[in-house]
Amino acid sequence: MKIAYPVLLATTLLTPLAVAADPRVEAVLDQHILPRYHALTDATAALANADGCDVVAEWEAATEAWIAVSHLRFGPSEVDNRAFSLAFWPDPRGSTPTALMTLLSDDAPAIADASVAGRGFYALEYLLFDDAFSDVDGRCDLIAGLAQDAHATAYAIEADWVDHYADLLRTTGNDTYRNDTEALQQLYGAITGGLDFAVTKRLGVPMGTFERPRPRLAEMRRSGRSLDNVAVVLESLEEMAHLLSGGDPDDAIALKFYAALTAWDSVAELEGGADFSIVADPLGRFKVEVLQNRISEIRTYLSEDLGPKIGVIEGFNADDGD
Repeated sequence: MKIAYPVLLATTLLTPLAVAADPRVEAVLDQHILPRYHALTDATAALANADGCDVVAEWEAATEAWIAVSHLRFGPSEVDNRAFSLAFWPDPRGSTPTALMTLLSDDAPAIADASVAGRGFYALEYLLFDDAFSDVDGRCDLIAGLAQDAHATAYAIEADWVDHYADLLRTTGNDTYRNDTEALQQLYGAITGGLDFAVTKRLGVPMGTFERPRPRLAEMRRSGRSLDNVAVVLESLEEMAHLLSGGDPDDAIALKFYAALTAWDSVAELEGGADFSIVADPLGRFKVEVLQNRISEIRTYLSEDLGPKIGVIEGFNADDGD
């Protein structure tokens, strides 16, 4: 069954307030956070309203929209475990297949009441790309149900931002943000948290150790999105860093991200780069390590330059990744 939610008008997002907010916060809200969450709502709506269970293209678009906001782990995305219900990864215990089998059983709970391991984009990836689920009874119905659940969650996150949370960042002096510095610190933590998650999880998990690489634990390896997700993250975080800095007159931020994306290209050129299976090969592993180092260099640069520039205290990080 197709679902429809009230449309959140774009004009609502940009309604000016009587009290001027920090222009950097305004820029991040109006040019990054709100448009990207709106894009997630639109993409999940297309996924939920797709016909049949061949929804790979719609899943790809919705997944990419999620990855582009996955660093914004504060506020509305944290209410009722919304972020985890959209994206449960890493999954160190391999809980997703079991959770999906529960949802496919005769006494399945409502999806909204199910384990987060069986919901969201990573659970859908199993249903769409894993041979173990290709012929199971109820697969198509569950794909449709999970798509509708993802759209309901995305819509709820965006609605909370538009109706309430954006104003907390714009007009500080409230119980959540006492002043503009705390608002800036929250946004800075989202950037550094996103970079840290890319280094330690998106790259670090499949890399494992030299003696024991773990490519089969790579994020979304079944669909071959492991490396693509890193590019989406870098592009989104670069946009947010530029906006939060108030400009990049020397192109210093741009150059750091360019170096990382150049390293990304080197990995993408190799067979097995897309799903990080190359980490089991010394040359491939070296290429991924270079990418990891370039992202770490962005993190270091921001802590030495952007953090002091906006007056935040390094070490504060409300964003723990997805």
